[in-house]
Amino acid sequence: MIYYFTALVFHYAIGDNLVSAAVWYENEQHCQEVMDQRYADPLYNQLYELYGSDIMVSCEVSEVVSYQVRPKLRPEEE
Repeated sequence: MIYYFTALVFHYAIGDNLVSAAVWYENEQHCQEVMDQRYADPLYNQLYELYGSDIMVSCEVSEVVSYQVRPKLRPEEE
């Protein structure tokens, strides 16, 4: 199995400017856990209060491999 670096990305607008901020994780599961456990909510809520409802948060998987899990070879029978 191959795992890819994944970013928790906040997309929002400040006036007419679209901006993004990212926090990187080793794999998509770690990022999804942050979303599921609502750890990103305080930052989301602050951005919402400051800049309004034009905000989106998502986990975005990169194309950069963080690590691979390779199956172990069976020992040769003698």
